[in-house]
Amino acid sequence: MKSTLFNFSALLANILAIGAVIAIASGVSLAYIFFYALWKKDPTFWTSVETLGTAGEFLGGTVGSIWALAGVILFFLALIYQKRELVLQREELKESRKIMEHQSATIAIQQFENTFFQLLNFHINAANNIRNTITGTNGRALNAFDALYRDFKKEVNALKKRRKQDGGNTSPDDDSFEMCFKTVYEGYKNTFQHYLENYRTLVLLIHSKSHDPQFYFNILKSHFTEQEVLIHFYFVILFSKVYAYRNM
Repeated sequence: MKSTLFNFSALLANILAIGAVIAIASGVSLAYIFFYALWKKDPTFWTSVETLGTAGEFLGGTVGSIWALAGVILFFLALIYQKRELVLQREELKESRKIMEHQSATIAIQQFENTFFQLLNFHINAANNIRNTITGTNGRALNAFDALYRDFKKEVNALKKRRKQDGGNTSPDDDSFEMCFKTVYEGYKNTFQHYLENYRTLVLLIHSKSHDPQFYFNILKSHFTEQEVLIHFYFVILFSKVYAYRNM
């Protein structure tokens, strides 16, 4: 639609320009023919006030009207070209705005990725430190993830034994699993606190700032072991109210 209107405007401008040139040329031609005819009839016509008055009336009534029409045509032609310039400027502004929006989006993505990968690197380093945090009875470093996971399974098995002795259902429900994890986690809280705080920050960052959350969550999950996935799962469930995971 815009292209059709623009083509029509260009066609109209060309027609008006041709009309203005014809009108100006016609006025000049009429003036030339008129004065040439007067000169042929009387070479000394410019000495006659009466002849000059008649010539002035003719030129003012005929050539002047034609040139006035040419002036009107040129005026409308100027309006058309001005409108075209405004349309072109508007289009340029739109393109500039799109470019600026694209640049802003690119900068935002770059800023997000810089922050994300810095936090991810910190997270990986924290996980590596946790794997060598606890000292065993033999004096060698133990993997805290494995230790927590092992203690969690012991707590679940202990719960099953207690329920079996009480004659109840030996299959723990979701609340029982959560309670077992919470009991075990309290003993490892100092070890995992900064690690899980960083995990929380990463998750919230991806959720609130990322243009493609699933892509960055896949990157994050690719660095987790089975034990880490378990810890993250129960951490999110247990502390969803505190850490604002519930609406994610």
